[in-house]
Amino acid sequence: MNLITGIRKKIVDGLANNTSLAILSLLIALIVWFMISMSLNPSEPKTLDKIPLSIDTTGTSVADNGLSVYGCDVQEVQIKIKGSKTQIRNLNKDTLVAYVDFSNVETTGQRTLPIRVKSISGIDFELESVVPSTATVSIDKFGSKEIAVTPKLTNVTFAEGKVPSDYICEPATVTIQGPSKLLDKVETCYVYSDSEFHDKDSSFNVHADTVQLYSADGVELDQSQLTCTPSSFEITVPVLTQKTVKPIVQIINAPENFDKSSLKLKMSPDTLVIASNNANAEISDTFEVQKINLSDFDLGYSQEFDISERLSEAGMVNLSGADSVTVSLDDSSLARKEITLDAENIHISNVPNDNYDYKILNQKLTITVIGPAEVVDVMTPSDFVADASLLNMDSSIHRLSFDAVITCTSSDKVWSVTKAKISIQKVPKTEDSSSSRITENE
Repeated sequence: MNLITGIRKKIVDGLANNTSLAILSLLIALIVWFMISMSLNPSEPKTLDKIPLSIDTTGTSVADNGLSVYGCDVQEVQIKIKGSKTQIRNLNKDTLVAYVDFSNVETTGQRTLPIRVKSISGIDFELESVVPSTATVSIDKFGSKEIAVTPKLTNVTFAEGKVPSDYICEPATVTIQGPSKLLDKVETCYVYSDSEFHDKDSSFNVHADTVQLYSADGVELDQSQLTCTPSSFEITVPVLTQKTVKPIVQIINAPENFDKSSLKLKMSPDTLVIASNNANAEISDTFEVQKINLSDFDLGYSQEFDISERLSEAGMVNLSGADSVTVSLDDSSLARKEITLDAENIHISNVPNDNYDYKILNQKLTITVIGPAEVVDVMTPSDFVADASLLNMDSSIHRLSFDAVITCTSSDKVWSVTKAKISIQKVPKTEDSSSSRITENE
């Protein structure tokens, strides 16, 4: 510093003698002062905040092994650098890059890796510190997964007697892309809309653009590392006409005089909730479960019938949750009795007008009948007739066998459970021949 003082004194003394020399001396003094100042303090520190952290794996072993980064716990860092005053002033967020060092990372999982800083302007500097100095990153292979979507509407109501059928979503699937570890957790995909639709009585469409992903245990998943394609959907809501109906059966092959209402049948379930695919359809109060032969109703009768196919054929949708109906006979007041009919009680009807005689071969016919106990107990063979109808017979056959229709002539509440056959012989007519025991249509 004595040198500077001396120079300053000489400049002052010389000002009185020569102005030019004074100016030159001042310049020399400034240069000398600057050189001394630089030699005593050659660099200065600088702190930069909120430098974005780059997660670029290009050209690293991570990229070479087909891996990607899907999570990092650091977004910005603070750095302290030191360098020449003339150059360091040009270093800022735009000329410095903070990045994760992915050197030698070749496997999936979580890794805690160092954070480095570099200049993109070519200016040299000394890095004093980075805060934080490391970042924890999640590394995995990326893949894709196609999954069916389930429409989900939360603000829809329907008019009385109207219900929705299964929602239809278009497109019906979504492709999810992201880390394999996250993709493996995706079990269910909902296409969601909270748009309001009230008292709907006919089919309608809803636009939806929200996708919700859930794991197998019903937990909604974070989708920040996943992308879903497409992201826009149309949901069709079919509206059906709904009604609660009574299941019934149709009793067939019963004698004309039989009172079908006397059969006490139990249905389980005793009601069905069904809907028509046609929103404007009128639904009957009853639904026929099955056609059942009267002769099938023996004591202890109970039979389960699947109703799915019959509903489908009728254009109906089953909303009951029951796919079958069990039909049971209430036989608490019924009795069973075996009776043998003589030849005089065995008849044929609808005999063709041709050149043949039709002779009944059965001399006796044993039948089993069921009815109210107080009625059946006093019945005799004279209360029954067994008939074989020759209508629609095969004229080419000469030895015939027909199902016997058993009629109780004294009660309309008694029926036969016998699967009896009446055998008939067809023979050419002669002048003195006649059909044996033909009682009708002779």
